[in-house]
Amino acid sequence: MKKISIVLLLLYLTVNTSYSEWRKNSSDDEVDVLIDLGSVRLVDDGIKSIWVLKNFKAKASTIGSRQLKLEMDCESEEIRIKRRFTYSGKYLSGLPIKDYYKTEEWRSIDTDLHLRGIFEKICKRVK
Repeated sequence: MKKISIVLLLLYLTVNTSYSEWRKNSSDDEVDVLIDLGSVRLVDDGIKSIWVLKNFKAKASTIGSRQLKLEMDCESEEIRIKRRFTYSGKYLSGLPIKDYYKTEEWRSIDTDLHLRGIFEKICKRVK
């Protein structure tokens, strides 16, 4: 029974992550920013979350990509990064890099142009 539970858990995790559809949202000289529209969730009244993928373009960097769980307060126009995972390769490939991360405090959407674009796309229906 324990083996079946483990197999089902692994199957669930594989299916859940392998069908993410990353869509490019913005780009600049340093990074491509993609979002998974299928991951949008209503967390609380006026607060939504989405998974964000940042692919870094610098060849010399040891960081290839970073996955962020972004929370957005659509009413007060604030964002925060709830979780962060870092990888050595693009599109969450390569080796995971140890990344000690603490949830950010809420901040204005004007502090990051890439994340502001995501906010505008996801929260546009609330206004």
